[in-house]
Amino acid sequence: MTENPEGGQQQGGEAAEKPVTTRFFALTVVGGSEEKVALILAERARAAGLSLKSVVVPPGLKGYVIVEVARVADLYHLIRGVKYIKRRRPLPVKPEEVEAIVKPRIEIPKLKPGDMVEIVAGPFKGLTGKVVEVNESKRQVEVSLVELDFRNVVTIPLDQVRPLTKESEAP
Repeated sequence: MTENPEGGQQQGGEAAEKPVTTRFFALTVVGGSEEKVALILAERARAAGLSLKSVVVPPGLKGYVIVEVARVADLYHLIRGVKYIKRRRPLPVKPEEVEAIVKPRIEIPKLKPGDMVEIVAGPFKGLTGKVVEVNESKRQVEVSLVELDFRNVVTIPLDQVRPLTKESEAP
C-alpha cells in the first residue's frame, strides 16, 4: 500500500492517474506544403501509436505547422525523415498563441443606417458606401455604394466593412 496525497491509503495496483499535459510546437516547413506535412504526421502517429494529439495548419501563416504532443520524443520520431520540414528543431508555442491563431478575434464595428463605410475585403474592396440596413443575427450589412453612377445596394459581411471617421468623409 502507498499513501495517497490526501492522507488516505490506496492499493499498489491503483496508481493515481495524472492528467496528461500536452505541449505545442511550431514546425518550419516548405511553403505550400503545410497540409501535406500535416497529413504525413497524422498518418505516422496513427501507424506508430505516438502521442500526437492535434495538428494545426494555421490559416494565413505560410510555412508553419503546429503540432500538439504529450511526449517531445514522439515529436522528434514523427519529423525524422520528412523532406518538407526545413528546420529540425521545433519551436515551442504557448497554448494562448495557438488559440489566437486558430480563433482570431474579429472586432465587428457598430453600425447604424446612414453611417458611411469603406469596404475592406471582397469584390467591392476599396469602395465606400452608406449603410442602409444592419442584420446582426446574420452578421451582414446592406450598403448603398456611392461611387457608382447608379444606385446599387449590396449585402456584405460585417467583418468586410470599416466605418469611416468624420475627417475621412470630408472631400
